[in-house]
Amino acid sequence: MSGCNVLIAAGSEETGAGVSSMASEAGIKDISLTDGANVREVLGRKSYSVVILVLPLENEFGLEVASIVSRSTDSVLVVFAPSKVYDEVCSKILKLGAIVVPKSASRSVAVNTVKYACELKARNDEIKSENRMLREMVNEMKLVSRAKCVLIEYLRITEKEAHRQIQKRAMDQRISLTEVAEDILKTYEYRKDN
Repeated sequence: MSGCNVLIAAGSEETGAGVSSMASEAGIKDISLTDGANVREVLGRKSYSVVILVLPLENEFGLEVASIVSRSTDSVLVVFAPSKVYDEVCSKILKLGAIVVPKSASRSVAVNTVKYACELKARNDEIKSENRMLREMVNEMKLVSRAKCVLIEYLRITEKEAHRQIQKRAMDQRISLTEVAEDILKTYEYRKDN
């Protein structure tokens, strides 16, 4: 699990060490432990691929911490909940996108859950990257379309001619279509203002 780092917040050192050994077994090399009292502070200093909360935490049960982790980080949240309150915990935090596992789950289930959380984080990051790239492409298309409209309006040329002009200028000057479009918009918007 290269690239996956994990923060484990547990109410006791013994519990934290047990979950840490499961994370190691899952192939995680970068593991940080906290008692849960300072989890907010720790998250403020470093970002983590996965945050594992073992409920209850030291000074609180941990549902508020789960909510904060879910809303203020890109981390995948895994919550190990006491079996007695598992259903109640699920009803409160599943809507946060957390993976909730009963503490009574077998070690292999826990290890596989940590592996799954790391894989989920990697896929989420890929999707976000792809989404960002698609947004940039759409923004470029919008900008080029606006520039074509400006050329059509001011130069009284067809859409096809405007497109060709933008492409030719980009190739001749070895710059992107976006840069050409921005330059056209600056030029003609300046004329419009004067």
